[in-house]
Amino acid sequence: MNSNDPDMGKMRKVWMEMGKALGMDKPQSDTDDLDKLHTDLDRLRLRYMTGRDWSVVAAVVFTVLLLLMPSLNDEHRLPVAVTFAIVMSANAYALNWFQRGIGKINPLTMSISQVSSMARYYKKSHLKYVLSGMLMAILWIEYFMYATDRSFDSIAIGAVIGAICGLYSLWKYLKDYRNLSE
Repeated sequence: MNSNDPDMGKMRKVWMEMGKALGMDKPQSDTDDLDKLHTDLDRLRLRYMTGRDWSVVAAVVFTVLLLLMPSLNDEHRLPVAVTFAIVMSANAYALNWFQRGIGKINPLTMSISQVSSMARYYKKSHLKYVLSGMLMAILWIEYFMYATDRSFDSIAIGAVIGAICGLYSLWKYLKDYRNLSE
């Protein structure tokens, strides 16, 4: 390659001007910010990982708390605690499945249609999971109400708070999926 080529000189000049226009002539002041950037796929994967981890923590902590709960009948104490541990473990397993599936999507090596179809598949699967999860949660709450001598006030407040938190997290997931599809 000839360094005296006039076309190369023009290209080099345009390249340098473009870099100046984009502010690339100055070194980055904080390169740690580049490590904090996440794609929508990264945010979804991290959200699923966080949900999975909290589900495991809740399965352990609240199972112990349910075993020690004084308002539970002695005959229902163990079944309530075990069913709660099963529900939370199933939630952790499902979130782990979503996290691993989203982690398989690689926009650098896959075509746009593959990325889009996989993201659509996991979004639909997530919505189906939420609907079935709501059914399981409602059934478990009814069983819990039956086992706690029917103390409806505190359970209703807990159900409302749980529904608000669940809808907010669903909104966050769907927002990440929407950003991914744009």
